Amino acid sequence: MDPDVEALVRRGELDAAAALARSRGAWKRAAELLSLMNRPADAVACAAHGGEWRLAMDIALGAGDELILTALAEELGHDALRAPVAASQAKLARRDDVAGMVLEETSPAEAARCWYERANYARAARCFDRAGDSARALRAWEQHLAQTPDDIPAALRLADLRAARGDDAGAVRALQSALRAGAGADAMARIVCGLSRLGWRHGALDWVLRLRTLDATRPAEVDAYHDALPRSDGAERRYAGRYRVVREVGSGATGRVLEAVDELTGDTVALKVLSVGDDRSAAFGRFMREAELARSLEDPQLVRMRALDPEGPTIVYDWMPGGTLGERIGSLALTEVRAITLRVLGALEVLHRHGVVHRDVKPGNILFDPAGQARLGDLGAAHLADLGATVTGGLVGSLPYMAPEQVTGGAVSASTDLYALGCVLFQMLCGRPPFLGPDFVAQHLGEEPPTASSLRPSLDVTFDRLLAALLAKNPDERPQDAREARLMLLALPWAEPSGGAVVARVSSIPPPRGGDETGGRFDPLPGGRWLDRRLGRDVERLSVPGEARALLEAWGRSQATELQALFDAEESDGAWTAWLEPLRGAAAKLSGLAPEGAQRVRRALATVGVEVGEGREWLVFVDSSGPRVALREALEGGVRPGGA
Repeated sequence: MDPDVEALVRRGELDAAAALARSRGAWKRAAELLSLMNRPADAVACAAHGGEWRLAMDIALGAGDELILTALAEELGHDALRAPVAASQAKLARRDDVAGMVLEETSPAEAARCWYERANYARAARCFDRAGDSARALRAWEQHLAQTPDDIPAALRLADLRAARGDDAGAVRALQSALRAGAGADAMARIVCGLSRLGWRHGALDWVLRLRTLDATRPAEVDAYHDALPRSDGAERRYAGRYRVVREVGSGATGRVLEAVDELTGDTVALKVLSVGDDRSAAFGRFMREAELARSLEDPQLVRMRALDPEGPTIVYDWMPGGTLGERIGSLALTEVRAITLRVLGALEVLHRHGVVHRDVKPGNILFDPAGQARLGDLGAAHLADLGATVTGGLVGSLPYMAPEQVTGGAVSASTDLYALGCVLFQMLCGRPPFLGPDFVAQHLGEEPPTASSLRPSLDVTFDRLLAALLAKNPDERPQDAREARLMLLALPWAEPSGGAVVARVSSIPPPRGGDETGGRFDPLPGGRWLDRRLGRDVERLSVPGEARALLEAWGRSQATELQALFDAEESDGAWTAWLEPLRGAAAKLSGLAPEGAQRVRRALATVGVEVGEGREWLVFVDSSGPRVALREALEGGVRPGGA
């Protein structure tokens, strides 16, 4: 150390000591003294002048002055050898942002990770871009725009990245966000390109017209905008970053259905994609309600939903390789007709227990899984996959299968779906729907369909009676619910052996809690009965003590058809109110049943944790479909494991 400098330090003359150190080239000591005097800018400058970069960074980090840190990071960022050392110092001081600044030029990928840790997604995205990592750049831009939706350059860059990866629909969405934030004609030109690539030429032409109102010099032909968006060589269209599109299998006014491959699992899936439009539109609302409903239901008689990408928006469903019922009509044996109808009835019973009316049961919405089993799909949004669907105001459905009350805009119920199923059953049996149009409205409202036996003489006339019941103009004259329709179907004299037929299994799903937006689902009727307003049928009301909650929930989840169906349950003041299917048939003692029937009841009760004890006689209700045990009976007489 310089004795003259240190003598000044001992006398407390730090300013003079620092000046003397600088004059004699002792830059490190000068920097230390200036730092002691709380002059970080001068201290960092001295350290840097003397090549003491580690000291300079320590002083800057200790001072916490953002201007000094930024200037020093910029200086160090040009040096590939010093930058990693300085970045390590910054990380030890928990300043990943400073580390990011230092590394942006020499190590952009590492800088991006630093910025990402600090949730500075815009700078992370730019660094990922510089590093050539387009996938991570795309994700970072998405996260940045979620926080700052009005950033037009970010939205435009996101559109380019999506287009380059083959996601033209995603690119168009990003461009629409840019337009809402105030982007101009160039964004419109890119939208024209994206829509054209997607095959939506009518939509592309509409945007050309909008663009030319702003700039009349723009081309009037859609094809002139072909290169407005980037496209990597060999890029394939993808959705949500993992679904590679194979082909389009259906399209409609507001959306499309695509066959795709999930590149994460290798599975083939079906993508239902809502076409571009205002997120507040009625179509978007129906689409998201379908996703919410599909997510809440899982039954082997319904097409299973796998995932939802709300940004698409895209719903990912299991792929149904067997196609639709519409492709099979005309080649079905009677046993196949019976099996398909039973499966659809089972699916409708699942929906109806949740207070949901499908509203568009038709051959195009009945699909076949890899095992050849029929499944009901398109929950409440059939217009997405079928140009023939009618969507006018509140009218949603397909006219050849639409019940009279649906045509007139009246209240729909479970019997509305049974009418549509009657139309489908008629078509399976006769090769044509009951009405041929073109004025479907007048025919559904005022004409009687021909009898099935007149079109197919080999059919027994009892088929006519079932179809007449399903196709009754008055909903009150149709079967009350899917279970009643199933019993009528099973009683028909099918020409082929029934042993190989697929028998639908009722699926009980945990019920929704607490009524609906109109202030309650169930209304009292004379004589102590109750009406389910959603589905237009009678229900039974039962009070359940709070301590029986576990049994109630297990009952709702059970798959057993021998248990009374539970539609809904509400909790109030520690007790529960259960809404149940009214049991019909004759009451009988469990001990008096045939051994096979009694064993089925015992197995069903075991699924909800109830054992049939020897201390009392159990009562069951028996009709043509077999024995069923009431929830009330289980509450009053069940012996629970563990003595509960």
